[in-house]
Amino acid sequence: MENSFSDHQSLMDSLKTRHLDILKLIGGKRVHLLDVPVYGNVGDLLILKGTEIFFEKNKVNVVQIASVYNFQDKVKPGDVLAFQGGGNFGDLYQLHQTHREDLIKKYPENRIIILPQSIFFESKTAFEQCATELRQHSNLHIFVRDEKSLESAQLMTDNCYLVPDMAHHLYSATVKPKNSGKRLLFKRLDKESTVENIDMQWHTKTDWDLLIKNELQTINFFRRLLGKSKKLNMDWLVMRAWLAYKNILIAKAEKFFLKHDFVITDRLHGHILASLLNTPNCVLDNSYGKNFNYVKAWTNPSPFVSLHTD
Repeated sequence: MENSFSDHQSLMDSLKTRHLDILKLIGGKRVHLLDVPVYGNVGDLLILKGTEIFFEKNKVNVVQIASVYNFQDKVKPGDVLAFQGGGNFGDLYQLHQTHREDLIKKYPENRIIILPQSIFFESKTAFEQCATELRQHSNLHIFVRDEKSLESAQLMTDNCYLVPDMAHHLYSATVKPKNSGKRLLFKRLDKESTVENIDMQWHTKTDWDLLIKNELQTINFFRRLLGKSKKLNMDWLVMRAWLAYKNILIAKAEKFFLKHDFVITDRLHGHILASLLNTPNCVLDNSYGKNFNYVKAWTNPSPFVSLHTD
């Protein structure tokens, strides 16, 4: 078991070293971190926190942190626009995709960095339109989390990079789960879910919305307040409060996961969070192959990670 933990630790530590190209592209320039999550998907909050840690550690000059609700047009010549990573690049999450494409079109002279994403379009037409539009930007850099997304990104720009998820910057070898004997089934309730019945034993079943259901009202309050406070130029203060509150949500998720010593999940960040917490986990795929593509690209060598195949 000790050798297994050591192998897992080495892999997780190595994944934190794969983002140096992001720093090279930023240099010493001012950065606007955009499309940050103000909603209850804790996986995206893990990405945001990992990005914060990475930027702070490397003294990146972040001058604006904004969601789709409160972006301020304060971009100067030479500034870098960095869009939050995740899995919303495509036509499944139109609000975020439209926001991203609009800003890429609006700032043709600024360097644009898409932080590590998975790319998926249901519509071939929508994909082709997006690729054609993004090709017009001469300084667009897309970081992706898997080989399939890399193939898509290469049709959008020549500046493509294959790297792991930003949440890996949260890893610490000191965190270990309780020896509870309990298994967690962490299963999607949304359109990316595919598996109805799991042929594995589990003790607890939940998803992000269920896990933080008591906090959803507060999350919605932050979202509304960001939009209103933008008009008074006070949204930066609300965003600061949200960034602190999101850490409470992450801590709640971590505490819940650590009550279990095995996780079965079809959520990519169910897998990543379990791995960050040094908890063995079995990964089911989502509706378009995102999870398996990620594991095969990065975490498959870990003795703590297995794939569930029919």
